[in-house]
Amino acid sequence: MVAAGAAVPLATAALAACDGQAGRSGEGGGADRQAELPRADFGDPETAGAATIPFTARMLGAIDRADTNAVCSPLSAQIVLTMAGMGATGATRAQMEQTLGGSMDQLAEAANTLAGALLAVGEQQRQDPEEDQPDPAVASLVNGIWAQEGMSIQEQFLDDLATWFGSGIYEVDYIDPDHREEARQRINSWVEDVTDGLIQELIPAEALSETSRMVLVNSLHLKASWTSSLTTATGPFTTADGEKIEVDTLLAETTTWHEDELCRATALDTYGSDLSLALIQPVTDLPSVLDAWAESADDPSAGLGAVLAGLADDGEPVDLTLPAFDIDWNTPLSSVLIELGMADAFQAGEADFSGITTEEELLISEVIQKAVITVDEEGMEAAAATAAMLDTTSAAADPKELVLDAPFLFVAYETSTRAPLVLGWIGDPAQTR
Repeated sequence: MVAAGAAVPLATAALAACDGQAGRSGEGGGADRQAELPRADFGDPETAGAATIPFTARMLGAIDRADTNAVCSPLSAQIVLTMAGMGATGATRAQMEQTLGGSMDQLAEAANTLAGALLAVGEQQRQDPEEDQPDPAVASLVNGIWAQEGMSIQEQFLDDLATWFGSGIYEVDYIDPDHREEARQRINSWVEDVTDGLIQELIPAEALSETSRMVLVNSLHLKASWTSSLTTATGPFTTADGEKIEVDTLLAETTTWHEDELCRATALDTYGSDLSLALIQPVTDLPSVLDAWAESADDPSAGLGAVLAGLADDGEPVDLTLPAFDIDWNTPLSSVLIELGMADAFQAGEADFSGITTEEELLISEVIQKAVITVDEEGMEAAAATAAMLDTTSAAADPKELVLDAPFLFVAYETSTRAPLVLGWIGDPAQTR
């Protein structure tokens, strides 16, 4: 944590120098409209991480459990909705804050701090490289906004985008069909670029229309190697359907352990220790864990937060066996968000985004997310992108053992903040993307 904290000032300078796109905007220059304000200083990493837990637990508990495997990033959704929420007022803003787990100002500050923490991932190893070591870990959390050209934008909204998200607005034309397709390709190209090609075609063709006015996007990418390559083998796995199969497995030794009435867990560290992968075995089944985490979501020190906090301390040695996995996920989130209490933002006549513009009445027409994670003997790589589309109406002890040979949960997280980045469950590792 000391090393990560020491790197944050470097990350501050890097973010400020990159026009909010972490140097990978894919746009070839600055935004068309951007407030001339410096990006805010980073806040307390631990507070920023805690701000992500309530919404993470609730969203993970609300997504469709019919999926055999799942990977998602509530953090990415939270950030893109916070960007939109900075322009929401009245009951719309209140519902969004209740759903997202904090005031917009608190969530915006947390998003800013987390962007800095992720940019600092691997910085120490890049500055002081060692021979015969894996490549330093990399991570990024970047934002982009594309609005209808000529659209009237409130000055305060532009100020908030620059201050907390390091972003301005790119202008496109959603009204003309040909230009609309150009805009879609432009957004998708940006997402593909900042996720190192892992997330493609985030915005499907049917998602945009002549009533589209703004698309807000958050993209997350992380890649890290284990401290040393894991041993590979073949082992049994009982799928979510009860079928017993043979899968490629990974064998490792860890030194972290958490155990409570719901689950047992350990964490697989990466080179540099800035990123980790928590691996969580339910005591009974996945739904019992997901439901309990959702029920305790308002307390960041309980449930999921307690698991990640417990894994922050060195524990007893653990012999870990897990399947290699390579999965993706693609789903609209609107129904999940409405179920969680954010209904007004999607309803004509109820949505109030007058903090973005007073020229037209806006509502969120759809929120979509794509996510992917690969875990193998060398390391892990994951990415997620979320788009919100706004339309107009007009040691000494014997080792413990964790054998993940039946459905289990995983959480890729940043260690200094304990912020969950990408998470989900594996019901059948033989199903790959």
